[in-house]
Amino acid sequence: MIAKTLPRDRYLIRYFKSVTYGMKAGITLLAFLFFMITGPSPGIAQVQQPDTTVKDLTELSLDDLINVKVITASGTEQTIAEAPATMTVITAQQIEERGYEQLEDALRDVLGIDLIHINGYAPTLIYFRGMYGAENLRALLMIDDIVENNIIGSNDMAGPAYNLHNVLRIEIIWGPASSLYGADAFGGVINIITKKGSEINGIKYQKGFGSFNSSLETVMMGTKKSNFEIAVSGSMYSTDGPRFTNIDPNYDGSYVDKAWSFNGSIAYEAGKSKTTLAARAYETPMGWGTILPNTTVYFGLPSQGNYNLGVVGIAAHDLRGEKPGLEDPFSRVYYLQEDYAASEKLKLMGRVTYRETGIGENSYVYVGITPTTMYYVPYSSYSNRSQADLTADYTLSRHHRFSAGVQYYQDNVSDGTDGVTIDSKTVYLLDGRDTLYNLNSTFLPRKYNIRDHFGSYLQYVLSTNLLRKTDFTFGGRYDYDSYYGSELTPRFAIVNQPADKLTIKLMYGSAFRPPTSTEIYEAYPGSVLKAEKIKTYEANFIYTLSKTYLVQVNGFRNELTDAIAISNLPTTNPNKNPTSETINGIEAKMDMLFSKHFTGFVNFTYQEGRGSNTILGIVANIADIAKVKGNAGIAVHVKDLFTVSVIGNWIGERLSPRTDPYGDVDGYFLTNLVITTTKLADKHLSASIDIRNLFNVVYVDPGFRDADGKTTSTVLEQPGRTTLLKFTVTF
Repeated sequence: MIAKTLPRDRYLIRYFKSVTYGMKAGITLLAFLFFMITGPSPGIAQVQQPDTTVKDLTELSLDDLINVKVITASGTEQTIAEAPATMTVITAQQIEERGYEQLEDALRDVLGIDLIHINGYAPTLIYFRGMYGAENLRALLMIDDIVENNIIGSNDMAGPAYNLHNVLRIEIIWGPASSLYGADAFGGVINIITKKGSEINGIKYQKGFGSFNSSLETVMMGTKKSNFEIAVSGSMYSTDGPRFTNIDPNYDGSYVDKAWSFNGSIAYEAGKSKTTLAARAYETPMGWGTILPNTTVYFGLPSQGNYNLGVVGIAAHDLRGEKPGLEDPFSRVYYLQEDYAASEKLKLMGRVTYRETGIGENSYVYVGITPTTMYYVPYSSYSNRSQADLTADYTLSRHHRFSAGVQYYQDNVSDGTDGVTIDSKTVYLLDGRDTLYNLNSTFLPRKYNIRDHFGSYLQYVLSTNLLRKTDFTFGGRYDYDSYYGSELTPRFAIVNQPADKLTIKLMYGSAFRPPTSTEIYEAYPGSVLKAEKIKTYEANFIYTLSKTYLVQVNGFRNELTDAIAISNLPTTNPNKNPTSETINGIEAKMDMLFSKHFTGFVNFTYQEGRGSNTILGIVANIADIAKVKGNAGIAVHVKDLFTVSVIGNWIGERLSPRTDPYGDVDGYFLTNLVITTTKLADKHLSASIDIRNLFNVVYVDPGFRDADGKTTSTVLEQPGRTTLLKFTVTF
């Protein structure tokens, strides 16, 4: 590990912070290529929808649903029934008819996933199968098989910039996948597969208006002509956000200011090879939300309630003509990929990737330290990764299949957030009082580390006629990192299909999550952090009861050891991995296809987790996770008119952290309604209305970390009914 100091390349950062330049330049370039490839003769208007490879759900049988091709479970294409993992797929049609705009919208209807909504900062914490803690660090997020998690290990994941308008499907794996993907594929994997040119086959533009002065714009265009395929898409989203007036009468902490995305790819096929050049970028300027209490004492405001003291915290209304805080996470990915089919049996893939993630230098927050002092605190981070991957898939015969891969990457990662100057002597006026400090703080030279990482995996699938049809999957991965050393993560799975309608899976998996740079530099100087580890045991049953009902039941046990305790990091106690957790659970879901025009689903999760902390000497149930929860929905397709989707989300009571004076958080039931018209005006125009929390239920999410009301919020307020009206034009 090499520690260095280097002034930030400010030109590069200014480039990344330029929304207008990034959007216009990228879209202009790819639009030019699009028009060049499609040619001027027929005109874009002659390229007709619908998506050529996206099959409408009204045309699918239940057998088709479990035979959807996926790639995330083993790195090679196979059906959900064959995949050696417990997984589900959210299709483009479901995204459209259920009104999923962002990733968290889709995840709220999925069993086995808990969400805590901060309405800023993260902006949502995602927990798989009861594994509370390590905020957003125990799930691996990928887009088109390329990791999207922040390199430094900050809490931001997805959010408003990650609009789903260009998504073909979302593949979700419950359980670990480190044996295939290495670090961070710990509690689960989310792989967002975007639409390629042939799957777009035209131009699609959306404009939306919603509650809290929200506005949304998306554009997507793509085509395939001859050997070329091109796709380009972008989005822009802004909102004033909900107004939590109990926190502050002039609350303005949950805004989003022009969150944007850009995705572009161009591919060329020649014989047995396909070359793809692609880039994507996301940026989400947003408020800090409700993560910390408002400093009500400093501002002379009434208490925000819920046992928050209001002494230490952050400002929640505009100050000095600017927002009370700004969190500006960004992510950039550029890659070149070569797919080569050497023969029917051997397929190779090589890819070089360059990634950049961080928090923009325009980020800041006003922090109240005492009842009479407020500090202006700027912050930022920047990290990059250069990576190379090579994979091979070889089918020796119908009974034997091998896959293998090697990976190398080098991280240039910041030592936590960038250092800034602190001025505790110069006092500035704020609301007529001499109480504001550090207003002219500047960034210190950037400190960073260079880390090298090597990984390799091998997987073997043995297909037999045992008990009619049984596949055995054996796999493992070796990882070496210049900071935390080496890890070996094996996996084993049995997939049996004793009958056409029944699939049985038995699986063992292991994973590790190394300490992030953020955790390392939050820890007391000289501390040594170990990698978290997990072992999981799963049983999975999929049964097609009839042409109407498809049932899936999952059982799991997670055994987590050496868990990092965030609250323990800055203390002098040398043990930074004092926690172990055991979670047992059962999940069940049923998909229903009553007719071509009437579908439905229902799912239920039961989970119970216990954790122990050797420092505190306590054993207790895991906080912030609902023991029981479920979702149910129906979709009615009225031919040539519209589709109505109604979904209910039930979250049971959740335990609060033991330091939370608020106590346990009550459960709630929310109803979401989406009405989408069919394509009108010669199939070029459609509209939709999305009403969330239809009955305006008042509810809160539990606080996290200490949630003591002193330094972190006891509970997190949530908005009531919200509405989004959207118009779509397709050519």
